[in-house]
Parts: sequence; C-alpha cells; structure tokens
Amino acid sequence: MAGGAVGMRRAPWGGAVARAGAVLACVAVLAGCGAVTDAIDTLEAPDDVELLEEVSLTPEDAAGTAVFQEYEGGNEVVGRTSLDLCFGDFPSEELRTGRRQVGIGDVAGATWVSSEAILYASPEQAAQGMRELQAARADCPTEAVAPQDGDGDAVVWGFLDDPDGDWPDEPGIQRQAYAFTTTDTEGAETTSTATYLRRGRMILALYVTPPDGAAVAIRNAPDPARFTEVMTNRLAGLDEAALQESNGPGTRTDPDDVEA
Repeated sequence: MAGGAVGMRRAPWGGAVARAGAVLACVAVLAGCGAVTDAIDTLEAPDDVELLEEVSLTPEDAAGTAVFQEYEGGNEVVGRTSLDLCFGDFPSEELRTGRRQVGIGDVAGATWVSSEAILYASPEQAAQGMRELQAARADCPTEAVAPQDGDGDAVVWGFLDDPDGDWPDEPGIQRQAYAFTTTDTEGAETTSTATYLRRGRMILALYVTPPDGAAVAIRNAPDPARFTEVMTNRLAGLDEAALQESNGPGTRTDPDDVEA
C-alpha cells in the first residue's frame, strides 16, 4: 500500500493505522451519496487506467459524512509499495504496470477502508504476487519488523483467524483474506483486515481498520463479507480480454523497465 497492505502506515486522515496506505489528500466530506452498487459500467476495450478506475471505490460509496480521499501518489508505481504483508519480500512489485489506491473513512482516521487496484503485464505475474503474499504470511517474523521501503514504523504482526471462512466464492476470482493486529514499539495495537482478490492480471486489495469499519465508512456494506462481495462483483464485471492483455498504458512512469 504506498499505499499497500497493512503495516503501520499513517491513515490518509492523519491517524496511525495498520497499513492501508500512505498519506491521502484532497479531502471532501460527502453526505447523501448513492449506495454502493455491485454492477459497474464496462467500456469497450478499456485501457489500463480505465480498468483501475472502474474497480475502485468512488465518492458515491461513502456513507453519511465519511471522507473520500485520493492517496498522494496513489496512481504511482515506481517508488511506491503495494504488497507489504508482514513487510515481506515481494519481487512482483517490480512487475506492476498500473496502480490506483483511494480511501474512505471518518475525519479522525480512526475508521477507514481503502481499495488498491494493481495491474501487471500478465496473469502469471499477478499470480506470482498472490503466491508471495502466502509466503509472507507463512514466514511472518515474530519480532518487530520495519517496512522495507522505510515508510513507517516497526511493528509486531499477530494474525487472527482468517475472516472469510463463510464468505461466498466467485468463480474465476482467487481470494486471500487476513485479519491481524500490528503492535508498535510503545505497545499501541491496531486491528485490521487485508483481503486480496485476483482476476487475470489484476489484484484488488481491500484494507479495513478496524475490521468492522466498512459498516461506518461504506454505504450498503453492513459487514466485511458484504463489502468484499460488492468489490468482488466489480472485479468480476471488468472486461475479460483486458484482464488478460493490456489495451493501453497503465500508470507506470518507466514502462520499458517492465518485462512482459
């Protein structure tokens, strides 16, 4: 999350949170917005930037007086982290071709959600990212560990039961869901969830702090299962061909460095 996964990063609003991201800007308090919907309008032959936008949270998803924010650098790939579960090793970060991270939460930053859509050059590269997440979870250090990019504090990761045992599956979409605590060196503990959905060459990551925060921040999402279902349906609605092969440039600033 450079938003990426969930370490001890700052919430977009300024509160310390378990990872969904970097610093967000452009605050706009939203009231009376429409409900989250499962369906999205897919375009003919969407390019990568359009794919990232179609699957992401929008201002219309914000509940009540919740705040929608664009992340600072939320569309950047080079120099920004996406996957950072347990602050592990993720070689697939170098393979990303596009990224979009946005968030919604209360003005204090105590409750928030974030979506981070990540594109790779091929489905195989996205699958590599999912394998790296599994490895990071399996090899998670028991001692305090700092982000590899230096953006954040050292924390101890502690995993709870996976939250998705009774969540419905969507054919063609791979899912990993984690619930965990991060505890800083002063003993402050934060509980969060990180859910990773993959279809084709896209990973859609959903970060929530605290785990029931979606009910406060997102319309029509009374619990984590419903929030994940809504976002899974958005991913399922994207153009199939575009998720197999790119139809246009992503957000990477140095595409020549990406191997197909």
